[in-house]
Amino acid sequence: MKTCVNIACGDSYVKNWINFDFFPHSAIVKQANLLNRLPIADNTADVVYSSHFIEHIPRNLVAGFLTECHRIAKPGGRLRLVLPDWEELCNTYLTLRHVGEHEQADFLMLEMLDQCARRTSGGELGACYARLQVQPEQYQTLINFVQLRTGHDLQSTDSATQVNRWFRLFANPQKIWSKFEQLYIRFIIALLPSAFRHQNVSLTAVGEKHAWMYDFYTMEQLLIQADFTDVQRMTSSSSNIPDFPFYPLDLTVNERPRKGLESMYVEAIKS
Repeated sequence: MKTCVNIACGDSYVKNWINFDFFPHSAIVKQANLLNRLPIADNTADVVYSSHFIEHIPRNLVAGFLTECHRIAKPGGRLRLVLPDWEELCNTYLTLRHVGEHEQADFLMLEMLDQCARRTSGGELGACYARLQVQPEQYQTLINFVQLRTGHDLQSTDSATQVNRWFRLFANPQKIWSKFEQLYIRFIIALLPSAFRHQNVSLTAVGEKHAWMYDFYTMEQLLIQADFTDVQRMTSSSSNIPDFPFYPLDLTVNERPRKGLESMYVEAIKS
């Protein structure tokens, strides 16, 4: 039986895999500090998978994360990473701007920059999503564009989703403690001089911001430096991993890219 590891799985986990997350939402998921040594022996995993996590890792820690992925993989084991594709985002933004699709180009600019620069939880992107949800009829074209690009369905957020979110919070003691920590930090920050606070303090949640962006070339170089070989670009529905579970990892039940068209899929081998 193959050993497959899913790092920073969130709600997209696979039965019979080893699923890790900072804040597990299911008994199937194991809690772990994902930037430390994972509780897995050397040369164990046939498959190591991580989606939309590496862009959240501080840049100086990315090499260590990839080295850890290499450590736990078996010789011949495969790594699959999914992350935003900086080159695709830039090319699409420029195309939309040049053809006069300014509303969509503005969204891509907001999406790219806010996730790197925001200082409050949710940032301007969260405010944009809230505005679209309040008037869905007026912004239907942009709502469809957001789902196409990011996989985020703004029309599915309802009261049931909010209830489920609160249930998961109170079912997870670590998240409760994290909330208390955030309140304490906010109290301390309020005592700082306002000019310093506005320029230097961020109140975003752990793992919320993008620490860096990558295209295929830069990701390939990092993987080679971590001693991976045969680095290849894949798609949401293609892989060199036998019997890869595209759903629920990279495709929705409707066979659409789970994280939208702007994701990049990269695979490599531990030789």
